[in-house]
Amino acid sequence: MSIRKNAAKKIALFVFIIGIFQFADAGYSMTPLITILEPSKNITSAEVVIKFEKGDAKVPVAVELKVKGREVSRDGLKLLYPEDKGADNFVVYPAQIVLLPGESQRVQIKWVGEAIPKKEIAYGLIAEQAPVKLGDEENARIKAEGRLIMLLRYEGVVVVRPADVRPNTVVDSVGTKVDSVGATRLVLVFSNKGTALQKFSGMTLHVTPLDKNNKMIINKSVEYKPVLNPDQTKHSIFAGFSRKIDVAWPDKLSVGPVKVSVEFETEK
Repeated sequence: MSIRKNAAKKIALFVFIIGIFQFADAGYSMTPLITILEPSKNITSAEVVIKFEKGDAKVPVAVELKVKGREVSRDGLKLLYPEDKGADNFVVYPAQIVLLPGESQRVQIKWVGEAIPKKEIAYGLIAEQAPVKLGDEENARIKAEGRLIMLLRYEGVVVVRPADVRPNTVVDSVGTKVDSVGATRLVLVFSNKGTALQKFSGMTLHVTPLDKNNKMIINKSVEYKPVLNPDQTKHSIFAGFSRKIDVAWPDKLSVGPVKVSVEFETEK
């Protein structure tokens, strides 16, 4: 009997905990998520729209917008937002907004830098929700009540693009690794030495085996179009950055020392 009572108490406590927590509806959106500014064409400003969907929300939502530095980790899996003095070249207006359910607000992003950069640069446009309390809202509650507040954060991109930029992506290093099933994979480090971003779509590798004297065996070179997963193609390589990926070893080549070059389809 005591076991049943203890179980009943645990269930009752669980239901009570669930019952006293409410989820704050934070259904707002930011569009577009990608903004391109071209100072050389006098395109120095653009607008994004912050919209607060009605949903079940009954209180306003406060959103703060700011421009920050933006980098992609070398493996392409993480976005980093370091402090960057270049972000001081932007004016965001209004930078802080409060919206009622169903309202929207246009926000201007303006480039005010004195010098046009020599290469494409990406910055992060962060729209972050802040908690809002109205008057003595907490004191007015008759019963004890907890709230689990989920604050949304949108991470957009602002690209500053000078004129006549082009990517120049090369293979910096070649290596191998053995995966969890014992298969050898080709590990490549790419570096963008150009002035424009490089997308990974349409990538073709030229893989040439090396002899014992480290010379290329040209007649055994193969053209290889590896299958890339979404994580590998999600983020472009911006000028001055590198990216490390691994792909399946080419079927037509035996595992061994190789030299690899790369080319990409030209965007129309």
